[in-house]
Amino acid sequence: RSALRSVDAAPRNAAGYLILIEAYAECADKESEPQLLEQADYVVRDVKKLAMTPEEKERLQGLETRLAGLQARFTAAGERP
Repeated sequence: RSALRSVDAAPRNAAGYLILIEAYAECADKESEPQLLEQADYVVRDVKKLAMTPEEKERLQGLETRLAGLQARFTAAGERP
């Protein structure tokens, strides 16, 4: 929830979106909830529209890799959103 609030408070700040994506990935992983990956994908789409520092772009790439790995794991296990 705090990650959502940070995005709401500063909608042009990419850092808040990255925190939110990380939170979705963490919850999806811990709770085996592939639906959360869909939400993360929406946030990824939105953050790509913002100006980002090179560090933020690198962090986003890492998060996208993590999301893809989680999606592959869920797909292999037969879990779907």
